[in-house]
Amino acid sequence: MTGQLEQLAIRATVRIGPDTAPGTLWGSGFLVAPGWVLTCAHVLHIDGDVESVGTLRVQGHRLDTPARLAYWLGGGTDPEQDLALVRLKDDAADGHACVRLTDRYDPPHQVTAFGWRTPTGGAPQRWNGHSECNGRDGSYGFTLAPHMEIPHGASGGPLLDRDHGVVAGIVKARRAGKDGGLAVAATALRGFREARAVGGEDSLGPDPYAALIRAHDRWHHRMTAGPNWVRLQGETRAGGWGARDSAEASALLAELPRPLSSAELQWMISRVLGYEPLWEDELAPVDWRDGQGWAHDQPEGAEIVALHYLLAVAHACRRRAPDAVAELERWVKARIERLPGPFAALLRERAADERELVVGDDRLADNTDDHGSAGPVAPDSERPVIAVELERNPYGPGERFHWRVWSWPDGPATARMLDEDTEDEGAPLADLQRALHQPLRRAFRKLDAEHRRARLELALPVEHFGLDVHQWPRTAEPSMGARRQVVLRALNRRGEPSPEWRERWDGVAGSALKALPVHAPEYAKEALEAAAPDAVPVLCRPPHQNADSLTDTIGAGYGVALWSLKGEHARACGVDCGELYGRSAQLLGSVDGAAALPERLRALREQAGEEGGEDAAWTAHVALLYDDPRRPLPVCDDPLDSP
Repeated sequence: MTGQLEQLAIRATVRIGPDTAPGTLWGSGFLVAPGWVLTCAHVLHIDGDVESVGTLRVQGHRLDTPARLAYWLGGGTDPEQDLALVRLKDDAADGHACVRLTDRYDPPHQVTAFGWRTPTGGAPQRWNGHSECNGRDGSYGFTLAPHMEIPHGASGGPLLDRDHGVVAGIVKARRAGKDGGLAVAATALRGFREARAVGGEDSLGPDPYAALIRAHDRWHHRMTAGPNWVRLQGETRAGGWGARDSAEASALLAELPRPLSSAELQWMISRVLGYEPLWEDELAPVDWRDGQGWAHDQPEGAEIVALHYLLAVAHACRRRAPDAVAELERWVKARIERLPGPFAALLRERAADERELVVGDDRLADNTDDHGSAGPVAPDSERPVIAVELERNPYGPGERFHWRVWSWPDGPATARMLDEDTEDEGAPLADLQRALHQPLRRAFRKLDAEHRRARLELALPVEHFGLDVHQWPRTAEPSMGARRQVVLRALNRRGEPSPEWRERWDGVAGSALKALPVHAPEYAKEALEAAAPDAVPVLCRPPHQNADSLTDTIGAGYGVALWSLKGEHARACGVDCGELYGRSAQLLGSVDGAAALPERLRALREQAGEEGGEDAAWTAHVALLYDDPRRPLPVCDDPLDSP
């Protein structure tokens, strides 16, 4: 039935040009959801100014309508940046065909490319050609074998995976001077989570990818009459988990709230599969539908893995969306009843395991918002955490640092390295913001939830506790410390925590905190060692003038402390010191235990950037030590230094 699927693909493929000249062909595109056309950004003649593209004309099967650029991914030279979403005029949003997008992770083999072309001196006409996907170009590029010549105008058209009956990519370019070409993998659509909206567009909400792919799945679930895509796709292959199963499950998943974060979704998939897939960070799943794609071609059988995954998702969303979960569970139960007895029994056993897991572990259940907007506040120990380990290179020129990025995807004992420095000599402190920009961007994208951003922890030597990372980026507002919790940790506390560290952490864990002013460095050690377990040191001298007192603070077991980051401290304490002690005591007394302190400080930093926030301005000049012994930095066998 591939021939009929090709006809449906032809019906969903459109040509795009300026509205002022409907016969002009700029390039191709295809309908992915009601009212939405996916194409390549370079087709639209953006030339760096997305707001100047103007009204477009989209024409295809029974379709001739004005449209406009709504979202784009930057238009760079990399395949994943060369994508754009075009929105049709509202009254043209219904009545057209849509392609069915793949949820698979493996690249296609036999493919057909579709698009439009303009013969010399003629009107635009349809085009398609058969080829093979014979390689990869980066995370999202498919190279196409020289079995066809992609004509000018075909860029932006769909690439059909003929073996599985789904659209697996977007035609990008022909290869200069030779046949074949390049396509963008459909998984690059996940980049639309961070797409740039054009012209005030907001119809796809805070996560355009999730909204688009869910509209796509709902549409295919509704289209049951005639030679529809899912029915024809199901006839291209045999097996226990068919196209109809996948389409119905995807539509049910589309009614659920989004995963709390990409990292939690990946943890769930790994648990269901029994191993961690070797996905690249760029290809990692971000919405429930993406997770279903890992069920294909599993040794245990696609239907067993897919149904187990759906059970896990249902239990994770139960309290956030009970009605939608009930619908999903009814469907899964009916699907299980069709299995042979042993397989049905296996899945009932796994359903019981999922219920037990969620009762004892609410991370995936309904912790969503620090500000109380959707369910209970997540305990601090369950907040997503990204830790950057900064270690000085003792062999390089000047003060240069190597770095590692850690996360804890499944509790304190599951530290995982996300990224690390590859430079032989490391980076100077002045360049760390630049060096860490992309690694942190990838890590935040993986762990951030809609209402719950991951905390950033910087682990570094005490003598460099003056690093004001919460002020990054200095060229934009709001600062990082206003958008997410930013705290410091002591680098020398890797591995098993000391008894003193544990004891003092227990002392501040569940009670009001008391400020312990630390004045003269020569008397600091004695005062720090003698203080009660609920004390929190407040140091008025900046680290470059007070490294010994900070070292004594760490040595005495403190896991929480505050200190000034202001420039030079006079020999004797003055008015600024008294203000710091007073405001710090007020801050510490306003929280019920250490777990609430990082968020309270973040909220004050956010307030400081708002009109009338002068009373919170002092928080820009303090740093917070928040060093949880229940989640120590790992001892790594591979030291962070040059060979």
